[in-house]
Amino acid sequence: MTYPVKNIFLMLLLILVFTSTNTVCAEEDEGDEEETKEALMYFEVEPNILTFYQGTGRKIGYVVVQVNLAVRGQDNYDLVELHLPLIQDNLIEFFNQQDKTVIQPFTEREQLRLKAMESVSIALTEETGKDLVENLLFTNYVYQ
Repeated sequence: MTYPVKNIFLMLLLILVFTSTNTVCAEEDEGDEEETKEALMYFEVEPNILTFYQGTGRKIGYVVVQVNLAVRGQDNYDLVELHLPLIQDNLIEFFNQQDKTVIQPFTEREQLRLKAMESVSIALTEETGKDLVENLLFTNYVYQ
């Protein structure tokens, strides 16, 4: 039984793709072993941050933010958990200092998140001597 050239070419291409994929996966597995020792973990700051901010005129608004901190490794996770009151205080103070022009626009949200991460990171570094925070995420963000 003879196979058309197209079918033979397609079979060779598939074999080549599968064998190269297995090689790449094997190389990635070796690197993953080192990363699992220091896995990225997410610490949820509870309760959510609820604070007031300056609105226009005499109006005061409020913001409720659920924050998660990305840290690498169990030791760093435990340090973040130990210093939770410091983190909460830092975030409350941070959001208190913001005004309506920063809190409400969606376009400002990323800059606000980065500044909040920097603020928490500085506070934790001063307290522990280590830079613990790899990322800070807003997983819920409500303002009035």
